[in-house]
Amino acid sequence: MSQNKKEIIKLSLTLNLLLGVFNLYLFCINNMLFNLVVGSANIGVWVFFRDMKLIPMILKSKQH
Repeated sequence: MSQNKKEIIKLSLTLNLLLGVFNLYLFCINNMLFNLVVGSANIGVWVFFRDMKLIPMILKSKQH
């Protein structure tokens, strides 16, 4: 994986974290279940992909 792709993935993961925190903040204010679900999903993506170890495994399994 090239360095450019790694930087793009890291930036998109950071964006997921920020959007997740913002959606949880909106859930606290408006008490809408949609914001809770989207915020939790965004933070979940950040948690599972933040160490960048799963991405090569996914790409290898996708090629086979």
